[in-house]
Amino acid sequence: MLELTVFLCGAVCMAVEMVGARLLAPYVGTSAVVWAGVIGVMLAFLACGAWLGGKWADRRLDRRTLALILAASGLGCMLAAAAGGFVADAVTRRVNSLYVAAVACSAAVFAVPAVFFGMIGPYVTRLRLADLEHAGATVGRLAALSTSGSILGTFLGGFVLISYFPSRAILWGMAAVLLLLSLLHAPRCPWARVALLLFALTSAALSLPSDARNDAPPPLTESACNSLRIWDDVYKNRPVRLLATDPGHAQSGMILDDPADLCFTYTRYYRLGPLLFPRARSILMLGGGGYSVPKWLLAGRSGLPSDFRLTVVELDPAMTALARRWFALPDDPRLRIVHEDARTFLRRNDQAYDLVLVDVFTSQYSVPFHMGTVEAARELRRAVGDDGVLLMNVISAASGPDGRLLQGIRGALASAFAEVHIYCAGYPDQPEIMQNVILLALPGKRPAPSPEEVADPELAAMLRSRCVACEAGDGTPPLRDDFAPVERYTLMLTRGN
Repeated sequence: MLELTVFLCGAVCMAVEMVGARLLAPYVGTSAVVWAGVIGVMLAFLACGAWLGGKWADRRLDRRTLALILAASGLGCMLAAAAGGFVADAVTRRVNSLYVAAVACSAAVFAVPAVFFGMIGPYVTRLRLADLEHAGATVGRLAALSTSGSILGTFLGGFVLISYFPSRAILWGMAAVLLLLSLLHAPRCPWARVALLLFALTSAALSLPSDARNDAPPPLTESACNSLRIWDDVYKNRPVRLLATDPGHAQSGMILDDPADLCFTYTRYYRLGPLLFPRARSILMLGGGGYSVPKWLLAGRSGLPSDFRLTVVELDPAMTALARRWFALPDDPRLRIVHEDARTFLRRNDQAYDLVLVDVFTSQYSVPFHMGTVEAARELRRAVGDDGVLLMNVISAASGPDGRLLQGIRGALASAFAEVHIYCAGYPDQPEIMQNVILLALPGKRPAPSPEEVADPELAAMLRSRCVACEAGDGTPPLRDDFAPVERYTLMLTRGN
């Protein structure tokens, strides 16, 4: 029973750590900074628990005490499930630094269960030790079992649990496992623990998503890749439906009274593609999101020939499902959807497209650096026909200290394309401010489109937002697969911008 306990507790601990990052995602995002915060905090409190567990084992050693430790760790998981969101929201409202917020949220939500998780290993080891002659074998066996459980918990949490169950339901379930172990170790006086177990199981069941269809989108949907939030609001005096994967900013938007129109300003810059290649018949879009641009294309708003073919590469199938259910994505024989990482798709792709549209930034919190490196630029160049056009959305400043991310990506594209133009889609007169920046890359030399030659006032305004001075570069080296310091380049996040 002791061996089974360390195995299961190792699995539960890692599953809770995997779920922890997902629970905090709506408040601090899903970047490497957040994962580092969760892992570092868990390790710190596990270490504290191991020290306490060893000291406690030397003072009082019995199964009843182990049962109390297991029950306390289960209660910690219950607290994280019940109050984790409220605590994370309160912390992030008071802390502007992403680094500090990631650590503070992790500590506030997971300190209690992590400490008691840490206590279990030393305490079980001390219970199992019968003599010093075989102490090494006993310690090694229990450590191996704990590590094996951790491996199972990592794969189970990352590959299965978060793909099928909400984060809170998983935490309630982990609490139930720990409380059941507590009851097995000390079945006497069980009523308080039985009540907690029943409460955890009931809460887990109530946390499961309902299959009932209604007219209101779910506020939070969790998938294997994202925590997806949907809400209705008003944007520029029009009713909209918004989708976000990270806090602070919506990733996609749909105008409710005109679902095929482009909601956000930066998405309208994709009109530059049809302007430069008006007879385009093959289009590749990397990053589907709420499918705003694909819907606009399929509705015939772009002016392209109606017989074009559109391939959309979207990592998250849940994103596509939500787009079909809540963002009016139609079934269309011209549309092909591939659920795959964009870079993986590019490595296998052998087709050249007339237009390649890239929109893989979910927010400024999540920087998909692997799509902005020199190596990625070469693969993008293979995907763009010789007369084709590439348009890429990047969330960054265009110049100044906060423009290094954009300049690193610009340099990477410039290594594979003949021309790279920069358009500030948010604040054309203030390129040093973080905003949506559109990179236009062309395989061959051609004259830059002039605003005076365009009759459409909106397109002319877009062309005037070009930042020619930014295109000269600022000395930032191009991003590469083996060195892309995007966390250092995006330090503007720590200032609460």
